[in-house]
Amino acid sequence: MHPYYPQSLALQGYVEPKHSPAFLLASMSLIVVLPLLTIYTATKLYRPQLTKNDRLALLWFILSGSLHCILELYYILNFTTIAANTDFASSLWKEYAKSDSRYLAQNPLVYVLESITVFIAGPLSLSTAWCIWQQSSIGRYLGQLVVSLMHLYSAALYFGTEFIAKESNCRPELVYFAGYLVAMNLPWILVPSWLITESFGVITHGMVIAKERKNTQAEPLKVTE
Repeated sequence: MHPYYPQSLALQGYVEPKHSPAFLLASMSLIVVLPLLTIYTATKLYRPQLTKNDRLALLWFILSGSLHCILELYYILNFTTIAANTDFASSLWKEYAKSDSRYLAQNPLVYVLESITVFIAGPLSLSTAWCIWQQSSIGRYLGQLVVSLMHLYSAALYFGTEFIAKESNCRPELVYFAGYLVAMNLPWILVPSWLITESFGVITHGMVIAKERKNTQAEPLKVTE
């Protein structure tokens, strides 16, 4: 027996997680918050010229890139055995799978989406964070635009396929739908939407300025008598 939906789902070799939900959530909160606070402090000390939005974007891409390249990398490397694993990372995935059992059911779409996220979105997120740290505007806004579009597209596929499925993959309790499935994924919709808007505005403004400069340089010199 397992706690996942649909209840008819067969999970070969499934082993219950050794860690409690409270322990997992508390541990993950510390793992996420402490490094971000350290990095935020570092930006105040070594990059005081960064704006508040710059710092928030930097933290976002470090968070996203780290989750993609560590936790989600674990998932794709253990795709066929995660239901039977008992380590900390597998316990995290088993807890989250109460809101989406596809993560334990060896779902091909989830595997493909996670693979793209790990090998493309993850490194791009970290390189974009580096560009923000280095104050490289071109690399930052191009990377920001590409990664954010990838996040939105992935979220659309992820939620879309879940909502049109004949059977729900989420347990019926509100905490799993609202707290896990929606709340834990909503940042990857809201933040990318903001970053896309910002990138589009900056890139468009830059193109307008470049065009004006080109037109100015192309104007013939007026000869005064």
